[in-house]
Amino acid sequence: MKIIMGSAVKGFALKNAIKAHLEKQGHEIIDVGCYATDQFIKYTSVGERVAKALQDGVAELAINCCGSGTGASMGTNKFKGVLSCSCESVATAGMIRQVNGANCLCMGEGVVSAELGCQMADAFLNAGFCKADGIPADVLEFWKEARDEMIARGEQASDRNLETL
Repeated sequence: MKIIMGSAVKGFALKNAIKAHLEKQGHEIIDVGCYATDQFIKYTSVGERVAKALQDGVAELAINCCGSGTGASMGTNKFKGVLSCSCESVATAGMIRQVNGANCLCMGEGVVSAELGCQMADAFLNAGFCKADGIPADVLEFWKEARDEMIARGEQASDRNLETL
C-alpha cells in the first residue's frame, strides 16, 4: 500500500520510526517532508503538502506527525477531501478509520513513543471504514453520511513549498 507521510521537525523522529516499520512490511512511503531537523519547518506547510497528495490521489491514506499531533491535524483537516485526527492510542487510531472514515492519522512525538506510533499506524492501516460487526445498518448509513459531509468541506490545497521561519 502507498502511504503519504509528513512531519514537522518535532515529529521527524516519530515519522522516521513509523516509516521504517511500514517499509519493512512492504508499504511504499511517499514522504512529503520535512527531511531534516536543522531548520524549523512550519507544520502548516507540511499539512498542506499531505493534503495535496491525498487530493491528487497519490495515496489513499496519510500519517502526519508533529510535537503534539494537534498542529498536524489542524494543518491537514482544513482541506477538502481530508479527514484527519490526532490520536494517542491504538484504539482511537483504528476507530477514526472504522467509524469516521478518516484518511489521515496524526500523532505527536511528545506524547506517542515510536513503539506506540508503529502500533497505532498498524491499527489505522488495518481498519476498514464501516467494517464493524453488530452495528445496525442505520448507524452504518449515518457514519457514511457524516463522513461524506465532512470530506466535502474545505479548500483545495496548493503545491506548497516547505516553509521555514
